[in-house]
Order: sequence, then structure tokens, then C-alpha cells
Amino acid sequence: MLRVDLLQSSFEQVLGQKEAFAETFYQRLFMLYPQTRQMFAHTNMKHQQNVLMAALSTVISSLKNAEQEKLASLLKELGRRHASYGVRPEHYPMVATALLETFALYLGRAWTRELNDAWTEAYGAIVALMSPQSTSEGGMPSGFMSRLIARLTRA
Repeated sequence: MLRVDLLQSSFEQVLGQKEAFAETFYQRLFMLYPQTRQMFAHTNMKHQQNVLMAALSTVISSLKNAEQEKLASLLKELGRRHASYGVRPEHYPMVATALLETFALYLGRAWTRELNDAWTEAYGAIVALMSPQSTSEGGMPSGFMSRLIARLTRA
């Protein structure tokens, strides 16, 4: 079960530095995985950083408020947009690494194995909902979508 309380509290701890957090995230992503930089060649990075933090904020809010349909719809649309930008399945673990490392950097001693596990589980569920296969139950085990959404929104 997702630890929404941990996700929310850790996210709230970085919100006061959201611009720096987002900038650091993309710097880490590009440093660790230089091949990802080309996807942002024509992107206003300040705008992209704001979009990242807004998306994370919406996900956390939707999880906290158990807004299953809103969250599923948001993540499916986000997945479609990412696919149209050329994001492939192998890019998601790269983003996970950069995101977790950025949280660890900003939270310092407050970053625990429990937080790492909570964000890793949440990110995996989010990516599963963003994947093209999640746009319908087709190709997925019976009831997979409803179980995944329930897992994401269960506090």
C-alpha cells in the first residue's frame, strides 16, 4: 500500500525550494543520462520545471484526496503527451533515478529508506498508468487498471 502521508510530507518539504528542486532534477537527469538532453533541445526549461512541479503537486493532491478518476485521467494524458515527445519506456527508470537522487539531496538526513521505498512504489504505479497499455484494459490482466488506481489512491 502506498504511503501517501510520506509522499505528501516529503513533497511539502521541497516545495519551499521548488524552482531549485526542479532545476536540480533536470541537471541530474542530463548529467546522469546525457542522451535525454536532446528531448529538451527546444524547450523553455524554466517553464518545464514549473510543469514538473505542478504535475507532482497534482499527483500528490489527487492521492491525498483519493481522486481516482482525476488521477487516472491526468496520468493517461501525461503518458500520451510524453509518448508524442519521443519518451520511451527505457527513459522512465532514468527519470526515477534522477528524481530519487534529487529528493535525497534536498531532504538530506530526512531522506530515509522508507521514503525511498514510498517514492519508488508511487513512481512505478504512476509510470504504469502513464504507459500506452494503460489507456484501456486491453492487453492488461483483468481488473489491472482498477487495482492500480486503487493502490495509488488508497491512503
